[in-house]
Amino acid sequence: MTAFARRPAPEARSTSSTGSRQGLRSQTADLWQSVTALGRAMALAALICALAFVPTGWRELLAGALLGAGMLLLGLLMSMGNLSCSAETSLDQGRLEVGGQAELVLVLTNPGSRSTRRGRIGLTLGQGTIMTPLPALAPGQSHQIRLKMEARSRGVIDLGPVTMEAGDPLGLIRRRRILTGARKLYIHPRTVALPPLKVGLERDLEGDPGPGIVDDDLEFHALRPYAPGDDMKRVHWLSTARTGTLMVRQYEPTLRTRTELILDGKATSYRNADEFELAVEIYASLGCRCLLDGRRLQAVAPEPDDSNAHGTILPTEDPRNFLDACSAIRPSQDSYDKPDLSDAPERTSLTILITGSLGDHQASALAGESAQSSSPVMLLAADLDANPSLQTQPGLANAVLGSLQDLPILLENQP
Repeated sequence: MTAFARRPAPEARSTSSTGSRQGLRSQTADLWQSVTALGRAMALAALICALAFVPTGWRELLAGALLGAGMLLLGLLMSMGNLSCSAETSLDQGRLEVGGQAELVLVLTNPGSRSTRRGRIGLTLGQGTIMTPLPALAPGQSHQIRLKMEARSRGVIDLGPVTMEAGDPLGLIRRRRILTGARKLYIHPRTVALPPLKVGLERDLEGDPGPGIVDDDLEFHALRPYAPGDDMKRVHWLSTARTGTLMVRQYEPTLRTRTELILDGKATSYRNADEFELAVEIYASLGCRCLLDGRRLQAVAPEPDDSNAHGTILPTEDPRNFLDACSAIRPSQDSYDKPDLSDAPERTSLTILITGSLGDHQASALAGESAQSSSPVMLLAADLDANPSLQTQPGLANAVLGSLQDLPILLENQP
């Protein structure tokens, strides 16, 4: 029994030895990753000099090998130190609009019991990285870094990760520690305040309650005194008996307000990238107005990664989510067929199509489709610096917009 009791001891030593070897391999891998490309070239040159010294005996080669090894060792010693630092990022605005500015606050804290060494903080912002120095932090000490940000173009960019680096002045060794992960930063397109849309409001008993008061509908609103000419069928007899005055019912109108908003995503429909941005701004402004009006909205935008798709349906739960999706819209270089307006859902009350100056925006091109569709159609063409114009015919409004500021004027004059 004693012999059996002693058998696990060698296994324990073997497990401990295996763990030590794995830890050594991990430390060696981390050390090799901290050596920069310049440092690896220096190590290779020192190795070549050492190997060449053996057969030749040249002291110059030995001196080169010792110099390279010494510089690497010195760089490693200079890069040593505590890099255990925590970081938190915050923006004074959660999202930005093109042309807007925000302040990014980066708070760095030393949570450990040892002081951190001096280093550099790297913040990845889109395709670039911002580097800033970080002083040594005592245990529990914090340091703030404030950065001004300006949104120059629409898009979705990565904010982070935040890294801390330390190394030698020659750039042979660079120790790097990731402090935080990356998150998305949405830069929304410019939008303009619009008046409520008047077009596309149709009476429908299966629709949604709308503004105003009517005498006959389904959604009860209130009671009012009887007036000459009122239909006796609308008299509320229980209230009449209680008040001694004839009282009639009033209703809220139920309206069909389902709007389909379509952005032409074909790159060849636009003269340049600025014109496409104008179309996206018009698209985003109209979508936000529809959502603020309480309209049921189906927003269709291009899907650049799928050449067979006519578009993708953007989220329309609220204006913020809709604008987040608008930030990622890109023109399609592949064939993009303009959606057939006659195929619009049966309950659609208004269809809005936004295209560019080179797109198909002739009134005759959509006249037949609007006639087949039970809902009115608005065709808006973005044409930079063009004089705004509006042409109307039954079921179709065809407009050219030279700037985003032309859109409120168009809607104020809508038939």
